[in-house]
Amino acid sequence: MSSQRGNVAKKGAPKHSNTFGFKNNLHDTSKQLKTVNSMKIGGVCSRCKEIIEWKIKYKKYKPLTIPKKCVKCGEKRVKFAYHICCDLCSQNVNVCRKCGEATKVVGKALLPGHEEDEDEEDDEDDESVIQRLEPSVELLPETVKVKSKKVFY
Repeated sequence: MSSQRGNVAKKGAPKHSNTFGFKNNLHDTSKQLKTVNSMKIGGVCSRCKEIIEWKIKYKKYKPLTIPKKCVKCGEKRVKFAYHICCDLCSQNVNVCRKCGEATKVVGKALLPGHEEDEDEEDDEDDESVIQRLEPSVELLPETVKVKSKKVFY
C-alpha cells in the first residue's frame, strides 16, 4: 500500500506517458471556440492573464452570454468572462479587471474582428458612417430588388 508507514520510495518511471500535448480544437471546430482562441487578453494583471490563457488552452474558458454587473459602478458593462470591473472603471481607477487589485495592467482587451487602431474610427466623417449603415440597393441581388419594389410601392 502506498500509505503504509515507511513505504515512501518510488520504483522506476511512470507506467504510461503522454506522447503529445492537449489541443483544444482537435475535435471541436465551432465558431465559439474559434472566437475564444483568437481573443486577445488585456486589461488584466500578468497573473490573471496567465490564468485566463490556461483556461483557454485547456478548454475550460466559458464566455459570457449576457453582460455582468460591474462591482465598481453597478452597471451591466462587463463583457468578458471572469472579469469583475468594466473597461471604464478599471481605466479610471487603474486596477485589474479580473482581480480588482491595483497592479500593472497588461495590454488592452480586444474581441476578434475589432480594429486595434481607434484613430481610424475617429477620423471617419458622419457621411461615411451613414453610408456604411444604410443598405445599398445596388448590392442586393435581383430577386430582392423586385420584392423590395413591391413592398415599398
